[in-house]
Amino acid sequence: MFSLRVVTRSVLVVGIGVVLAAAVVGGQAPSEQRVDIDELKAALDAGATILRIDVREDYEVESGSMPGSIHIPLGELEGRMSDIPKNVRLVFF
Repeated sequence: MFSLRVVTRSVLVVGIGVVLAAAVVGGQAPSEQRVDIDELKAALDAGATILRIDVREDYEVESGSMPGSIHIPLGELEGRMSDIPKNVRLVFF
């Protein structure tokens, strides 16, 4: 099962260091920012606009990824913030 992190762009911009630290150190976001895969699927099926970002390394993505997601390795995330649309809900996995 995937552990998914959901944040808004504004939270991400303000707290990029916190999110990156949580991903690197603890591997999970706080419970109020997590969503399980069934909740994510239900939201997407209902038409929610959610950008899914796969932050795993290239060799991990080779085994497969979530359809419709984009791949930005965690180590590149901060430098590629301009590639991420504003005002959209984000899920990192």
